[in-house]
Amino acid sequence: MTLTAVATLQARAGKEDLVRAQALSLIEPTLAEAGNISYQPYVHPTRPGAWVVVESWASRVDFDAHLASPHMVEAFEAGADLLAGPPELSVFED
Repeated sequence: MTLTAVATLQARAGKEDLVRAQALSLIEPTLAEAGNISYQPYVHPTRPGAWVVVESWASRVDFDAHLASPHMVEAFEAGADLLAGPPELSVFED
């Protein structure tokens, strides 16, 4: 079984560059995590100031460990100031 997560992050007005920097800064530490298959942030094609992060994991356990990792905890804490609202998250398992 693999897991794919798709998160949409909407930057607060004026915080777009900071959200971009944060999204890109998470690539390297996330790719180094156990069970990570892929992790890629994209500029949203139709929503200005939004990013879509598509990530794949070997298991739900690996994804849950990712969400609890220090770099993600820090990102979630920063998100309160940087994002217009909570991330929109969809999780797909096969």
